[in-house]
Amino acid sequence: MSNILKIPFNKIRDEGQYKEIFQALERGFIKFGIDFYLVGATARDIWMKGVHDLPPKRATRDIDFGIMIKDSDVFDDLKSYLIGEEEFIPVQGNEFVLIWKDQTQIDLIPFGELEREGIVTVKGTGFTSMNVEGFKEVYEQASEEIETEEQRFKVCTLPGIVILKLIAWDDRPEVRRDDIDDIAEIIKNYFRLNDDQIYEHHSDLFTDEIELEEIAAQFLGREIGKIISGNPKLIDRVKGILENGLSEHNNLADLLAIESYETIESSKSIISHILKGVSDIISK
Repeated sequence: MSNILKIPFNKIRDEGQYKEIFQALERGFIKFGIDFYLVGATARDIWMKGVHDLPPKRATRDIDFGIMIKDSDVFDDLKSYLIGEEEFIPVQGNEFVLIWKDQTQIDLIPFGELEREGIVTVKGTGFTSMNVEGFKEVYEQASEEIETEEQRFKVCTLPGIVILKLIAWDDRPEVRRDDIDDIAEIIKNYFRLNDDQIYEHHSDLFTDEIELEEIAAQFLGREIGKIISGNPKLIDRVKGILENGLSEHNNLADLLAIESYETIESSKSIISHILKGVSDIISK
């Protein structure tokens, strides 16, 4: 873990009742001994807006938490407490979602010992199973602690966010287009967010034929490679998504081009450099 970052809460989110939401959830997590970390768009906002003063291109009121759970009974007990004591509202048809009083959506994504082949299944009706591939590895290898005025919690790093969003998009591309938008925004800003580290530790990436965004993409790939290197199945999944993104019959490059790049060729170059960065680490 690196030094703990201290960020005023209003630099993360300045609307809604986010401080109260975090406090209510944390009481539940502490009561049931649950380790957790922040993922998704709110984690993105912490790094881009909270740390680097870059306002997000896409705003969202949803808050996503990865929560380490031993079994589905603990998940049920947590939800019952949050609904009964903290006044969250359940969502019919989706057992992983709660709603706060101001209509903020909370996604609780369980991972850990209750996983079976990367899938978690909880009791209830409707949406009760979820693919959580990568959540354990990202929690262990790509979460950092931050501190607000009153709370301290772990947050998924940008490379971790990219991993989880690639998998989420690949699972349900018809409804997860926003994930590609978020990935494109991270890549677009990744060089200036990490220029000191790139210049100091990755100077081998600089050649006459490469653009700064391609350098950033390959550096991002190296960071992704470090996170997934201990899990062969996860390596295959992430590399497979990227390799498929270079094919003619996959729309990953198309979506990246629509969101941030002028041509399909330029977006494929970005994907290729991410893949190359992953291979830089995995092939060692």
